[in-house]
Amino acid sequence: MIDVRFATGEIDLNASLRILAMLPGDPTLRLQPGRLERATHTPNGPGTISANWDQREATVEVHTDGPGAEWLADRAGAMLGLADDAEGFEPTEGVLRELWRRHRGLRIPRTGTLWHDLCWLVVQQRVRRPDAARQWRQLVQRYGSPAPGRTDLLLPPSPGRLAEVPYHELHRLGIERRRADTLRIAARSTIDLNGLVDRPVAEALRQLHTLCGVGPWTTSTLSAVTWGDPDAVIVGDSGIPSLVSWALARERSADDDRMLTLLEPFRPHRYRVIKLAFASGLRPPRHQPYARRHDIRRI
Repeated sequence: MIDVRFATGEIDLNASLRILAMLPGDPTLRLQPGRLERATHTPNGPGTISANWDQREATVEVHTDGPGAEWLADRAGAMLGLADDAEGFEPTEGVLRELWRRHRGLRIPRTGTLWHDLCWLVVQQRVRRPDAARQWRQLVQRYGSPAPGRTDLLLPPSPGRLAEVPYHELHRLGIERRRADTLRIAARSTIDLNGLVDRPVAEALRQLHTLCGVGPWTTSTLSAVTWGDPDAVIVGDSGIPSLVSWALARERSADDDRMLTLLEPFRPHRYRVIKLAFASGLRPPRHQPYARRHDIRRI
């Protein structure tokens, strides 16, 4: 057990950490006003991190448990977004200036938990968020394990455990062959990947791209979440380009190329702009209803 304390200044931890709660009902995480709890795997073993903060006093108390406690404590500040430096980001006109004025406490966390994040993101590949949330929840409940020091959180499946799961069991959760194979390949490669989180993000992503099934969407999202890269741009996503184009230019739809053009003036803070677009609540009008979901569990 390790306890540490940080000053938070103007940082809005609730808003900054919302990215980690992307999937509702995630058994590995609890995010509530003033509190984060997350169970994860580290290179030193499983661990749990709990953070409690008081925005008025601008402090956060962090407690870590398990074999990975020291690893998590050493990286707690970065994981909470406290190490993110927004210096030099000063939009001078338009909607972005107003968004930054309203959300100036928004920061970018750096989790450093590569296996956890990679597994979590592969489950989200090419499926709608409600389906990904259900599949992730069931995957963790079936193949995860109790978190150190906790009875209400579960660890994600360990790489060793998931590497042994046959495809037909993942099929029953709704995870088709392509994602299932990617999960198991990534699990078998984790020993080689453990040291990547301490390397420059560009170097790490080049190695991750060699994994079958890990493409630009997954690696760019890892760049944003695992490495906390303020200039990351998440490509290959069905909604983010239009979200950015609507927030910045009131264009109803866009592709990756258009998004990259709109974001180019904001280097090296392009991911910061994307986070502001999400925080704005601005959403482009929908063209058509979502396509009907296809449930492979019945096949």
